[in-house]
Amino acid sequence: MENPVTPELNFNDLKDESIAHLMQELCTPLTNIKTALQLLESPGIKKIQRQRYLGLIRGECDRQNILINGITRLLAIDRSPDPAEMVSIQLSQIIPGIVSTYQPLAEEKGIKLGYTVPDGLPTIIYVESWLRQITIDLLHNGIKYTPDGGHVFVQASIQGESVQLEFRDTGIGISPLEIPKIFDRFYRIRQLGKEDRGAGVGLTIVQNILTRCGGSISVVSQVGAGSKFRVLFPVRC
Repeated sequence: MENPVTPELNFNDLKDESIAHLMQELCTPLTNIKTALQLLESPGIKKIQRQRYLGLIRGECDRQNILINGITRLLAIDRSPDPAEMVSIQLSQIIPGIVSTYQPLAEEKGIKLGYTVPDGLPTIIYVESWLRQITIDLLHNGIKYTPDGGHVFVQASIQGESVQLEFRDTGIGISPLEIPKIFDRFYRIRQLGKEDRGAGVGLTIVQNILTRCGGSISVVSQVGAGSKFRVLFPVRC
């Protein structure tokens, strides 16, 4: 089932319930780091234990860095685009270059990465940096959640009065219960007994950017069979 996503993201609420969630997200890695440091001070600690605790500290430092960077990105786009930033864009001039930069990462995982972006698509009026951000976030997610040997594909097409950019993969998929939540701030997908250690803001950023220019995003997914993220860009914004 396809789920159109159109919720509004109001950053004025960041001073309310979101600030408590944010503080919890920031404090959790610090608590884990403090615990690991205390364990490192234990007398007679074994080498294998030391390595485990040092690894935990490094991982939690990375986790907090990802979270802070994600929040910074969210705040940076909390505005409507300046008309001067809206330019005519041909997807065929942008998408292939972005996909090619992810080719080494895909090859490292044994993932087949490809794209189809016809030259004759209508021009869209958009903020180029925002278009790149959307593409990077959705492409990165596709590769991240696709097991070794899978496929990730990007395809552009005309859909009515809009241009559609579809990101599909043969990854782990998303359960029906989680799909309504994946665009929420700080929400991380739980799959196969594991929790995503990212910031939980990548899809929030994508949704926020799109709604600010009249675009939309929908999701079709099945656990174990992969996902399709379909983004619609208005030809005229």
